[in-house]
Amino acid sequence: MNKQLITLALLGLFASNKALAASDSSTLTVKGTLIRPPCTLISNKVLTADFGSLRYDQVGAAAQIDVPVILNCPSNSALNISVTASSALSDTVASAGRTNLGYSLLWKSDNSLINIKGTKRNVPNLNGAVDLSMKAKLVAQGALSEGDFSASAVINLDYL
Repeated sequence: MNKQLITLALLGLFASNKALAASDSSTLTVKGTLIRPPCTLISNKVLTADFGSLRYDQVGAAAQIDVPVILNCPSNSALNISVTASSALSDTVASAGRTNLGYSLLWKSDNSLINIKGTKRNVPNLNGAVDLSMKAKLVAQGALSEGDFSASAVINLDYL
């Protein structure tokens, strides 16, 4: 009988400990946003339109120089592209770094002039190889004289 009483007492002690134990719960939310990877620029990040040596009285007849801007894009990609010249003379003519000498950029796809003051051009529905190449053209803005010229512009690609 003593054994039964001790066993019952021990069972009661365990039962009372379980009744005194506290518990909590918490909810975990897993969330985020999957986004499409950006396009990959295939052409060089440093581009040069080198006109070489030419006579200043033949600037208007100088050949246009290709400026390759080639990308590889996942399907349904979109981007904004803009060009900002270091010294704009107008919306479409930038200073080439020499008195009365400018340059313009044109879209290679349709020969239309590019705004060189940072205006964004939206390019939607891209997929695979994308050619946003340009052409650089020298523009005489008045009397020219001999000497070196150099200028720069930034081509910005904003992936949407």
